[in-house]
Amino acid sequence: MMKFLKNGLLFALAGAFVFTACDPAEDETPVGSAPNVTVSVENEQDAYVPGDVINLVVDFTADAPVVGATINTETEEFTITLTANGISDNVIDLNAFNVASETEGSFTIPGFEIPEEAANLTLTFTVEMEDGEGRLGEGSLDVEVGENAVAINEFTAQLLGGPQNPDYGSFFDAVEGEVYTVSEAFQAENTDKNDLVFWYGSTSGYAIGAIDDENAIIAFDSQAGVNLENLNPSSESRFKLLVGDIDFASIENEEQLLNAFNGDGNSDETRVSDLNIGDVFGITLDAERGSRIGLIEVEDISGDSPSTRSITINVKIQAEDN
Repeated sequence: MMKFLKNGLLFALAGAFVFTACDPAEDETPVGSAPNVTVSVENEQDAYVPGDVINLVVDFTADAPVVGATINTETEEFTITLTANGISDNVIDLNAFNVASETEGSFTIPGFEIPEEAANLTLTFTVEMEDGEGRLGEGSLDVEVGENAVAINEFTAQLLGGPQNPDYGSFFDAVEGEVYTVSEAFQAENTDKNDLVFWYGSTSGYAIGAIDDENAIIAFDSQAGVNLENLNPSSESRFKLLVGDIDFASIENEEQLLNAFNGDGNSDETRVSDLNIGDVFGITLDAERGSRIGLIEVEDISGDSPSTRSITINVKIQAEDN
């Protein structure tokens, strides 16, 4: 039975002291120390927010085989009872982690999801282990939890065609995730929703830009007989060709999005040119569109003629206006 709470007895002796002979073995104090326990996070992050899933790593050494363990999880405001993955009501089944009766070892408690209620609090994990001599040792870990993650909008596999592609629209609404053809873009209810446009030109190559970009205006006028300057009111976004590697797939919330966007580079370009598969660039929507910030990944580029050229993009963008 585990001995995580012990009662001490205080004896008051009055009058005389009585000395008795004892078996020497009864006076022997067990030699050795309590188990040494450390707790850490596997693949430690710089910051944590509610919803993050972490794996706790427990390392220990002991002078006698370990026979039991518990884990306590708490914040300044509440405690959490764990029952899963080899744990029942905070009691760790050492057999489930293949470390029962060992004097040293390491095991991982997987899949702990930081709860929403832990936002802006310190989450403390304490693992206590007992050895066969009844000695208790513990290790603790504090995890600082930030604010609740702010959700972002994601639009995947958005296929846009060039000005002369009869099958796909060239204009994209980055708030609602809609692709517009030329006729749809010029409808009165849509003229201010054209946050970006795609074209191919001898100067720009495969390009995405704003409605007021000079090369975009030339491309649509010469290739499709369309005057983009007649889109009124229009959405005049600005773009940022990002420098360095961006792990686009791992971006799941607004904080991660903004951290990636805020790297090196000019964020006031009217277009990004010569795009290739795998490129990631930034977009800032027009003030009338809430100045939302986003990242765009080029998933695919296709076609070798004006009627077949297309680009497939993935978009992650703020869900709320700034």
